[in-house]
Amino acid sequence: LQQEILERTQIEKKLQDAHDQLEQRVQERTAELSAINQQLKTEINERKQAEAALYDAKNTAENARSTAEAANLAKSQFLANMSHELRTPLNAIIGYSEILEEEAEDLAQEDFIPDLQRIQAAGKQLLGLINDVLDLSKIEAGKMELSLETFEISVIFNEVVNTIKPLIEKKGNTLTVKCDDTLGKMYADLTKLRQILLNLLSNAAKFTENGIITIELFHQKNKEDEDEIRFCVTDDGIGVTAEQQNKLFQPFTQADYSTTREYGGTGLGLTITKEFTEMMGGSISVVSEFGHGSMFTILLPTVVSDFKRPVEVSSLEGEGIVLAIDEDQNVREFIKNYLSNLGYAVAVAAGGKEGLRLAKKLRPDAIILDVNMEGTDGWKVLATLKSDPFLADIPVIMMSMEELQEKGFVLGATDYLIKPVRHEQLAVILEKYHIGDDSQGLVMLVEDDTLILEVMAEMIKNAGLRFFKAENGKIALEHLDNKKPALILLDLMMPVMNGYEFLTHLRQNEKWQSIPVVVLTSSHLTSEQQARLQSSNVEMIFQKDSYNRKELLSYVHKLIADSKPQPK
Repeated sequence: LQQEILERTQIEKKLQDAHDQLEQRVQERTAELSAINQQLKTEINERKQAEAALYDAKNTAENARSTAEAANLAKSQFLANMSHELRTPLNAIIGYSEILEEEAEDLAQEDFIPDLQRIQAAGKQLLGLINDVLDLSKIEAGKMELSLETFEISVIFNEVVNTIKPLIEKKGNTLTVKCDDTLGKMYADLTKLRQILLNLLSNAAKFTENGIITIELFHQKNKEDEDEIRFCVTDDGIGVTAEQQNKLFQPFTQADYSTTREYGGTGLGLTITKEFTEMMGGSISVVSEFGHGSMFTILLPTVVSDFKRPVEVSSLEGEGIVLAIDEDQNVREFIKNYLSNLGYAVAVAAGGKEGLRLAKKLRPDAIILDVNMEGTDGWKVLATLKSDPFLADIPVIMMSMEELQEKGFVLGATDYLIKPVRHEQLAVILEKYHIGDDSQGLVMLVEDDTLILEVMAEMIKNAGLRFFKAENGKIALEHLDNKKPALILLDLMMPVMNGYEFLTHLRQNEKWQSIPVVVLTSSHLTSEQQARLQSSNVEMIFQKDSYNRKELLSYVHKLIADSKPQPK
């Protein structure tokens, strides 16, 4: 018994020790967790403070960026205006100095002629600097455009060489020309290409003395196996350092201030050269060693296209939008150039898939469609267009080398032209279907129910009015800049953007505030909803299930007549 008591006592002691140890560990772990918890709280607070600081910094940066962009735009507009203002009196100075020089020659006043020639030279130099500033301001303001045409490369190349040769030889330099035996033709902006080459050659002449300047011109293939031309201008002049090369194409920047003092200029030539090159889908690079000269290389496609840039609805101008879908680039360029000169806004697509995407995006007034295309051919595009209730009413003019008019008309084509198409044919066709007419008589139907939409469209068409469809308020707003209707027939319950939201946006825009709106709804409106519509200047509310068709059409005609400008 004593032995058992002793063993039990020892066991209880061990249990007590274990309990004490466990208690100690619990306290230590609790303290450790408490410290970790406190540390987490501290880190969370620090992270919140950092996030708040980051949010403030982001807002500050956004505000600064917006301010900088506005200031930059204002600067560009100011430069453009001032450049125009300066060029007018400067042209007069140059013109009068030329007249005085002729009179001095007639009167045998030889002593005046050198001074008059210096006035002309100084005036032309200043005019060149002003033109550079004007070009840059146009580029920065997004108003510089390409004027594409086909020309013989050898003609422009020889012209540039003959123009620049006296300037190069003035400093004792020798001009070496290397090129392919047959240069062929190029489709690009001739004026901008001439300026690119003159800028590079005059730059080489400026910074080279008693040296050799070389211009090379060769055809080659790019990574996509497309034809391109490599222009290379090399000199053994002063060259630039690696650090200076990093800022070589920045506006108003030359190698350093000593360069500006010694050689003059605005530092805009290379900036404009780079911008013009990239506008035509090309690239420019430089290899230079300080003290040993520079080599500038320009790569340009033989067929330049300005259609690679995304087509934005906001950028379209003119009285009507025309979409040309054709696999042949020359045909696309022909349609683009000709119809643009007539005042149409023209978008182009090289294939059926891209054409359908643009048709849904732009909702053009007319589509000119090639029949024979790889992949999605013209017949498939036509069938897709006619099966879409929101695109089905767009006039489609088919073009093909084959006489398949009957098939085209059966499938829903509006008209059919046999290639090659003449200029006047396009103008006659668009005039025939009133493409580009003003918006008088144009009704916008904003309705998501295709069945009701077709009924309304048929009614408007039979009444002799033109119409445009939109499946919801958002789509309608996107197209109002290009299609200002004389009247809007509006449904209220629609997905994406309902009629109430559409009206709010419509009346907030000054350009659209005066457009009369007639509501057609299947909902029974509360007094609050009616008041909301009246506050948005809704002309009339018709119930879809009980409206009188003659009454609606009569009201539509009256509103359209009232919206027409009255003769003075």
